[in-house]
Amino acid sequence: MESLSDYLSIIIVVILSTILTISVWQLRLVKRELRIQTSQQIYSRLIETRMNLEKTTSFTKIAQDSPLFLERFGIVDTPEEYYTIVALLDLFEFLHSMHKSKILEPDLWFRSKEMIRSIMTIPKFKKVWDKTKDSHANVFVQFVDSMMT
Repeated sequence: MESLSDYLSIIIVVILSTILTISVWQLRLVKRELRIQTSQQIYSRLIETRMNLEKTTSFTKIAQDSPLFLERFGIVDTPEEYYTIVALLDLFEFLHSMHKSKILEPDLWFRSKEMIRSIMTIPKFKKVWDKTKDSHANVFVQFVDSMMT
């Protein structure tokens, strides 16, 4: 009888250990997903806030005192066009980063990549890209530049 009891104890320990291992693994997955969602929400809020601030007359007026911004505004028709292009470039970089981190689904990345490729054929986007690409991550710059050759 004791031997059956010993076997049952071992089986119960194995089952409980397996359940604990699976629970820890699931907890790590949930934690990773929450981190991803949080970073996406923060990024979205930052871009929205930046766009709302940059689109103000006050910011544009202040920015026009900068030779850098005057030069960049000069390659588009309006400062709003510049702000829109820069925001889209930042979004593209974020998508690229998510792809590199294996967070973005392959189908969504394919669509995003094709969108980047087509948008970069717009002359104003290309001009703003050429003026601002030094502010982006090298790996993203290489990716975008390779798409335009």
